[in-house]
Amino acid sequence: MSAYRRLLLEHVKPRTTATAQLLCRNAKVAEVSAVDENSFVDVLLKALSSLNVVAFDSAMRQTTATSASHAFVRLRHALTPEAIHDLAEETIAYTKDVNDKVAALKDGEHTYENTLLPFAEEDKLLTPLATSFDFPQHTSANKALRDASSAADTKVSAFNVETSMRKDVFASIQKYAAKKEVLAAEDQRLLDRLIRDFKRNGLDLSEEKQARITAIKKEMSELGIQFSKNLGEENTKLHFTKEELDGMPDDFLEKLSKTEDGKFIVGLKYTEAPPVLKLCHVDTTRQAMEKAFNSRCKDTNTEILEKLVKLRQEQATILGFPNHASYILDVRMAKSPETVQSFLKDLNKKLQPLLDSDLAELLALKKRTKEARGEPFDGKLNQWDMGYYLNLIEKEKYQVDHEEIKRYFPIHIVTKGLFEIYQRLLSLKFRQVEDAEVWHEDVKMYAVHNSSDDSLVGYFYMDLHPRDGKYGHAAVFGLQPQAEGQLPVCALVANFSKPTATTPSLLLHSEVVTYFHEFGHVFHQLCSKVKHARFAGTAVERDFVECPSQMLENWCWEGETLNMLAGHIDDPTRKLPSDLLERLIKSKNANSGYTENRQLLFGLFDQAIHSGTGEDIRQVWPKMQQEIMGVPTTEGTYFPAAFGHLAGGYDAQYYGYMWSQVYATDMFYANFKEGNKLLDPTAGAAYRNEILAAGGSRDAIESLRLFLGREPSQDAFLKSKGL
Repeated sequence: MSAYRRLLLEHVKPRTTATAQLLCRNAKVAEVSAVDENSFVDVLLKALSSLNVVAFDSAMRQTTATSASHAFVRLRHALTPEAIHDLAEETIAYTKDVNDKVAALKDGEHTYENTLLPFAEEDKLLTPLATSFDFPQHTSANKALRDASSAADTKVSAFNVETSMRKDVFASIQKYAAKKEVLAAEDQRLLDRLIRDFKRNGLDLSEEKQARITAIKKEMSELGIQFSKNLGEENTKLHFTKEELDGMPDDFLEKLSKTEDGKFIVGLKYTEAPPVLKLCHVDTTRQAMEKAFNSRCKDTNTEILEKLVKLRQEQATILGFPNHASYILDVRMAKSPETVQSFLKDLNKKLQPLLDSDLAELLALKKRTKEARGEPFDGKLNQWDMGYYLNLIEKEKYQVDHEEIKRYFPIHIVTKGLFEIYQRLLSLKFRQVEDAEVWHEDVKMYAVHNSSDDSLVGYFYMDLHPRDGKYGHAAVFGLQPQAEGQLPVCALVANFSKPTATTPSLLLHSEVVTYFHEFGHVFHQLCSKVKHARFAGTAVERDFVECPSQMLENWCWEGETLNMLAGHIDDPTRKLPSDLLERLIKSKNANSGYTENRQLLFGLFDQAIHSGTGEDIRQVWPKMQQEIMGVPTTEGTYFPAAFGHLAGGYDAQYYGYMWSQVYATDMFYANFKEGNKLLDPTAGAAYRNEILAAGGSRDAIESLRLFLGREPSQDAFLKSKGL
């Protein structure tokens, strides 16, 4: 288990006696005698062998840090597969030691310092080291590293399941709780959450049932990791002639590789498949692309999803819940499946007239288009029609041409405006970190400071462009949680097209919205100001976590801030012309009946498969899509196999996107839109203090009430949809 430590020691410069002795002093171990270049690593390995992984890493960082980012960021990016394996083993050893010591406490020995604090410190100090071995599976360009990371994640996750089922640790924590010491609010919340977690794992059940729950949790963890890995490794390619890609812009075609016979190679990543589905005039091309896109990992992941649904239901039954949705929602804002079903179905009913209107308009547009082209009209809307005619209706009804508009959104201009808006609103300053340690040449790192006193707030990385094996969507990964005495670090990972020497990276307006949304998650992480890492940043109820970022999407639909993000590719001083800007803003609710009901479909499907009915999930999706959307699925496809949320922690919780959208709209209208406070630092400070800083240290509904000054309401959301 020395590969990780050996790797770090091999990178120490200079490898001299003075450096070795300084390292020993920082580690608080006996100093070594004289060493040379060749003996340095082996001598230090032995001298520091008694240290746990956190103490070793701290001593190394204290000795070798050459900049603020090295000193404050506890992540390690330049690891080998062997080092990843050993680091995972060391984190397991650390966690086991923490739990063993708490379990070994005798009656009368329990204190805050020896019972509760060790778990808080573990969350704080071990998380960035754990991130160092499990993050590469999502971002590394090296398959061997991705595989090692995934294997390490699987192993540690299985160990964590075992740890979460330790009855001796639970008993020890209960003995401390029985003392009823007066604790600060956040300390008490941590104690309450630890006890709740153990109870939700069935620690008050028989040993036989506990053993089964442990086995279920391990299997579910392994299946979830494999589901994600399958999607990341998916590499289907389709080949089309230029004629078959009629309608695709030149800048899209120029970025595609070709086969030996000159056909264009189109993959299923989000930079390639969705544009074809939106812009290609050729029905058969869109049909082939849609079928492939909605068949990603169909065989492997459908089977995994079926297993997950059955295991989740079994676990819920053992724990005394009627179904998995009830088990999950018991600790969410919504509290029960009945509340969620009522919320989703009520919105579905209210939005149905909008959907009916959208579908009628789309079908009429398809008929006119087919007649104008002299092509046969089949009298219906197919799944491969949707993206194309939704885009076409925006062009026809609102005169919004997204290919024209994206020329105003070069990624470097958008990024500059994005930075300016967030800095002004939240009273922050960003500075790029030169010579930062990163995992790929595309990645940039930034330090964030408070504008008022230049104090350091935290760091974020930006990894914006696609590559083989990389996480395929857009997301923010928390890498190092904020806690008392520790700065937060996170990474924005996206898949926007990469500029070339001849072709700039131009963002669709929808991609600008995504970029702005994800950046909101960055600052939910960085503006956290809690005591314990358990409650840092986005560690809020899952049905609230999207709310802050969804609120910030509105900045991409307001003229003042939208033009801060814009600058024509040929002349950055040229902003969106007023008529085009007005048409774009009016198009916000274009096709909203379809798009909002599609979100409701996702949420209702998620609830349906986790309701314990035992219905065949392969049949539930096509049935529900037809009932809710009025558009059939394409035969042979199964979109849920690529619906990563279902295996990635959103099970029975996808409704949260719509749930939090309602709150987000209320927050935006009440505190920013009214009075035109889009860039008002006072309004931004209230948002930062009441929503972002509190993280999960209090219930989300309490933060909402404090920010709004009243109970939240659906009124603003319905008004925003014209209802």
